[in-house]
Amino acid sequence: MRLFAQLSWYFRREWRRYLGAVALLMLIAMLQLIPPKVVGIVVDGVTAQHFTPGRIAMWIGTIALIAVVVYLLRYVWRVLLFGASYQLAVELREDYYRQLSRQHPEFYQRHRTGDLIARATNDVDRVVFAAGEGVLTLVDSLVMGCAVLIVMSTQISWQLTLLALLPMPIMALMIKRYGDRLHDYFKLAQAAFSSLNDRTQESLTSIR
Repeated sequence: MRLFAQLSWYFRREWRRYLGAVALLMLIAMLQLIPPKVVGIVVDGVTAQHFTPGRIAMWIGTIALIAVVVYLLRYVWRVLLFGASYQLAVELREDYYRQLSRQHPEFYQRHRTGDLIARATNDVDRVVFAAGEGVLTLVDSLVMGCAVLIVMSTQISWQLTLLALLPMPIMALMIKRYGDRLHDYFKLAQAAFSSLNDRTQESLTSIR
């Protein structure tokens, strides 16, 4: 979450894109709850022998229409969200290059070239991933999770919903532990990538 706070300046500037993407994600989450309900209606109608073939075809057409609408909305939110994240990558790399251009030669003697390259590639890519996929995961999981819980508790059974939520605290602890380990491994991978870049640069310089 600290990374999201550090990127708040960009979220505020591009709030229209992100707000549009979030609104579309919420709308898609609502639309995705309709097909299961329609399937239930059709199954109940067929079982009770109340549905004619024409009525069944109508409900099937409804599901197909929802699928097309969801597909189009997903295309739009991807353009909005990932377009904003890719724009962030361009700006970060341009700012980074300008900062490097202002440095004195002593700066490059203190910092390895491989480390500087790693910051311009992998580090920026991870920031962009957070501004795109990270926002998507956060919003989609919250909206879809809340929507499913509401539907389960009101349309099916609140007791069954509570039973389904029992493993969640354990899963949260496991995800937290896994996330910490993943973060440590990621830092090791970044350090190894920096060292690899530095050795490659030294080898090419020696050949020259």
